[in-house]
Amino acid sequence: MKAKLVIFNGLYGDNHYKPILEFIHAEPLESRSKMYNWEINEHLHTDLAQLFVIEEGSGILISEKKETIVSGPNIIFIPTNTLHGFTFQDNIKGEVITFADFFIENNFKQNQKIVFELSHLQCFNFEKNNALFEQINTLKKMIIKELNEENAEKRIFINSLFQTIFLAIFRLNQIQKKAVKVTDNKTLKYFQIFQKSIKQGFSETKTISQYAKEIGITTMHLNRVCRSVLDKSPIQIIHEQLIIEAKKYLLNTSYSISEISYFLNFNDPAYFTRLFKKNVGVSPSDFRKT
Repeated sequence: MKAKLVIFNGLYGDNHYKPILEFIHAEPLESRSKMYNWEINEHLHTDLAQLFVIEEGSGILISEKKETIVSGPNIIFIPTNTLHGFTFQDNIKGEVITFADFFIENNFKQNQKIVFELSHLQCFNFEKNNALFEQINTLKKMIIKELNEENAEKRIFINSLFQTIFLAIFRLNQIQKKAVKVTDNKTLKYFQIFQKSIKQGFSETKTISQYAKEIGITTMHLNRVCRSVLDKSPIQIIHEQLIIEAKKYLLNTSYSISEISYFLNFNDPAYFTRLFKKNVGVSPSDFRKT
């Protein structure tokens, strides 16, 4: 039987967190890891995102049962509702900064491209670009220092430091991608509404025209919005989110493929299987075996 999905509403091992706008927490990476014998089991946080800044040492990042070797200097960004775990060597050195899920969106209300990119797990190695890592690491140290002091306009200063770090991560991500088109504020607003509707819509089945009607635009207009912001169609964006949810069920529950397809509002399990294989490369049952 599959292990139960491990969910924390707070930090690892803590379910007492209550989402508040000001929530930002920083601690040495080794402190919590050592408590659990350097092994952090795969889990997710419902309302928190995390930034791991690894200065020295090494370990293994585990996400959706896939293992990635990480070693300093390295930066890992983990958004909310993302399965992740670690096995660290005892020589690991760095910090993990945890913050409320809406912190990024509040800082980039006018740039949904950045919000979207920061909704995916990202891992960057700086072995060949130590100078850039030191710049980001300096910003991290300034954030931690500011958190421990009482200075004028503290929140504004911390926000500006985070914005710079997030922009650096966004730029790193874009290096290997083609540049996205510049869009106006109205387009970004429509896309933001569409994104929120998708995240809230797993409990009901909606067509693209229904999404468009909710926003107050035509289906053709919604397609232009998605193409402008991410160069993807609305259905591609919806399917990406569905696949993420499907993987969580497959890896962490004992539900059958048919049950999972119904949970995700697929009336035909065979269609769900075909869609999953098209996007992932293997069938749901084969993915579960990996």
